[in-house]
Amino acid sequence: MLEPWNDINSYVKSLFYVLDIWPLVYVSILLVKGQNQRLNESVAVLLAMALGGFVVLPYFALHRSDNTRKFKLNLFMRIFDLKFIVILLMLPNVDLIVFALNSGDFHAFLPEFWINQFIYTMTIDLFVVSFLSPCFIADDLERRKIIQNNQFQFYICLSFIPLIEPLIYLYQRQSLQQTIHQSRMNSSMTKLGIHQ
Repeated sequence: MLEPWNDINSYVKSLFYVLDIWPLVYVSILLVKGQNQRLNESVAVLLAMALGGFVVLPYFALHRSDNTRKFKLNLFMRIFDLKFIVILLMLPNVDLIVFALNSGDFHAFLPEFWINQFIYTMTIDLFVVSFLSPCFIADDLERRKIIQNNQFQFYICLSFIPLIEPLIYLYQRQSLQQTIHQSRMNSSMTKLGIHQ
């Protein structure tokens, strides 16, 4: 029963599963970003899971770069902001990359890429979601008020490492709770400065 699946190249298997992980990776950014957008972030994420990363392109094209508005911290945002969730996403992603590199045949994958429309679309889809991550990460950094030169540049450089870049960023970034607390502290200090 599993024999046809066993004959499939490991690169194709890994590609298929990695594309299932990536929409969940983007959820952690879109849940915050989407609160100030015309398009609902939940719809974009659900469509990306069903139809692929191409769905994120119109969402990103129509987004408003408004990082001044405050966001409300809801249950889903708290869940996807947990380091534990990032680790749960990171482990299978890294495992799939290692699996493809160890047991896959890249020379056999290339003809399949050109002949098989499904594999071709999945591969292009992976490139699309990979190349969009620096844009999403830059926006998320601004939203979390991480705009000091060294930190900002480090995360932006990190975002260009293919396949694992957003996961490393999600693990390293400060939590939304810290961002809210820091923002309140800054506004309190500003008010105190005005009164003095």
